[in-house]
Amino acid sequence: MLQCYPEGFKGSNFLAENVRIMVIDDELGVLESFKMILKIKDYDVQTFPDGPAALTKLEKGQYDLAFVDYKLPGMDGLEILKKIKEVDPDVEVIIVTAYATESSHANAITLGALEYLRKPFLMEEIYELVERGLRRRRTKATRREGPIGPIG
Repeated sequence: MLQCYPEGFKGSNFLAENVRIMVIDDELGVLESFKMILKIKDYDVQTFPDGPAALTKLEKGQYDLAFVDYKLPGMDGLEILKKIKEVDPDVEVIIVTAYATESSHANAITLGALEYLRKPFLMEEIYELVERGLRRRRTKATRREGPIGPIG
């Protein structure tokens, strides 16, 4: 069912209570930063130290967005991106890295990442990416469900 909200609700805490975000990074400080930043907006955040831990918890429809570190032990961020998209193609994934290259950026976007975020990042960048990811999800859902009739 498609829900319509008045213009004033954009970015409000009213919508945030239903937004579920996973963060995958092997640095505890980065996980804590993401958690703190995202909790300010009342998003439901779960953090994971590596890809396998996150993937065991991932089920279709469980998360809206994922922030995934590019360099992780065992399984890199692009491998995790592929696995997330296999389980749930609707999850918007943002690859996070301190090791940005043009080819890794291009690979991430080609594999379906929403964006490629460079460390260190600003709080505002995180919020903008969450909003962008949610808009993209709504657009995809609207296309799948088709146009809705008049309200009332």
